[in-house]
Amino acid sequence: MRRRAVLAAGVGGVAAAALGGLPALAGPAGSKGRTIALVPLDDRPVNVYCSEMTAASAGVRLELPPRELLGRFFTPGDGAGIARWLGSVGQVDSYVISVSMLAYGGLIASRTATATMAEALANVEAIRTLRRARPDATIEVHDTIQRLALTSTGTPLDAYISLLVSWAKLYDQVVNLGQEELRGQLDETRAKIPDEIVEDYLAARARNHQVNRLMVEWVADGTITHLVLSEDDTAPVGLARAERVELEALAAQLGVTDRVEIFPGADEVNALLVARVIAAGLNPTYRLEYAGVSGEDWTAQLEGIPFAENIRRHVKSVGGRVVDGSADIVLAVNTPSAVAANRGADLDAFVARIGALLAAGTQVIVVDPLIVNKGDHALVSRMEAGLDLAALLSYSGWNTGGNALGLALGHGTARWAYLRNSGSGFGVPQMSAPGQAHAEYLLYRFVKDDPWKNVVQTDAYAHARAQGWDPLRLTDQQKLYFDGWISDRLGPVTSQYFADHFAGHKIVLGRRGAKTFTATLDRLDSVHVELPWDRLFEVTLEPHLRLS
Repeated sequence: MRRRAVLAAGVGGVAAAALGGLPALAGPAGSKGRTIALVPLDDRPVNVYCSEMTAASAGVRLELPPRELLGRFFTPGDGAGIARWLGSVGQVDSYVISVSMLAYGGLIASRTATATMAEALANVEAIRTLRRARPDATIEVHDTIQRLALTSTGTPLDAYISLLVSWAKLYDQVVNLGQEELRGQLDETRAKIPDEIVEDYLAARARNHQVNRLMVEWVADGTITHLVLSEDDTAPVGLARAERVELEALAAQLGVTDRVEIFPGADEVNALLVARVIAAGLNPTYRLEYAGVSGEDWTAQLEGIPFAENIRRHVKSVGGRVVDGSADIVLAVNTPSAVAANRGADLDAFVARIGALLAAGTQVIVVDPLIVNKGDHALVSRMEAGLDLAALLSYSGWNTGGNALGLALGHGTARWAYLRNSGSGFGVPQMSAPGQAHAEYLLYRFVKDDPWKNVVQTDAYAHARAQGWDPLRLTDQQKLYFDGWISDRLGPVTSQYFADHFAGHKIVLGRRGAKTFTATLDRLDSVHVELPWDRLFEVTLEPHLRLS
């Protein structure tokens, strides 16, 4: 994947002419010259590009390990090399560190027992070394509670994925929750899975859980400033639930529940913690608006707690709190309707409320968690028709509910923090690059989560299967073919989406007193499209805009 460098080059008009030799990412006092060192969960766009753009929309730069250390797909990253990099990176203000990458080589690698406990512990020791070298630094850490399912590998192992998930749920219900009436199902399911698969699965879980516990202990002793333990694709019951309960008890026992958050999610946490660093000390408040039922009464797929509780935990992780009355930001959340027949009317009313909030000058983040792995086109199409999309702080409908929530919350909070501090004596030229990055990321999110997921990706899966190819395990030749096939389709889709919903619209660059500085979204200069991994599940999409 091509690393995106967010520069002011291409900003049109007087602003571009005035940029001169100033740093492209100079910004208000709260962010000028700031750099955050990030060890990402893996090298996919959701963990690298989305984090970079979240930071760039607030005028902040990310420093990442060399690309060759991050691995790719089934090739693990070099945890030992990243540990050395952490010790060498300089001139940074804060650190955001994924333990799954540092300890095991990434999210997929963390789901197998390949990395030994000794190797994992040696790699994460870099965090303690960093603390000794930087006693006053902010060190934000993210670790994952292993999901129930294995990763699809395109091998005979895939035949046991659903059986292993069923067994992990039944084991929790029978052994941990005492539901003895299910023991026959537990034994029957276990008998269908080879011993070596269960042993590797349990070995990885035991290793990861020990490292999870260690991270909580390091919060207690001051090594780690703040910790997120995210539940990767979880469920109300299962081995992950039992691990979460134990970790919650440990955090309570050590008195660190104010500095440890545990919630469903994974891929969004890099961007969320980057936003936490950017908004530190601002304590943003959020009010909730639901499209349908309350999040208290709805649990998203692949999650184990009500969505309202997941919102509260994500908001706490970004440094804010949910309130009932006046708030800095409104979180507009797409939940299912209480009565299916009323869905259209509910969405119409929801979009109308968002429009009224925007017209009143309210900052709005739209979270679209309803459908796993894609935006809700019924909502997005209404937003396209009834809203100025460029006026939103952020939007996301990507993957799980927690993923969508955290990506939108991270981007929107970082941008809100930038705008809040934008009156600190800096002119329009210094505001232009963050504004451009913000608009590019908004365009990315809408195209990626709706037309890519609902149309182009669906067509790509069908095209691959028609040729007898596995969409989740492409050969080198097939990947090269689809790089071109998808670029030929998604590039024009992105150009048309910009023309239809962004071109000519104004974005707010910053505010000083009663004066608001804006720029017009002039044109789309280019779009970079390719597959980051040898599968059709995600895509690299990097639009480059011009402001005037």
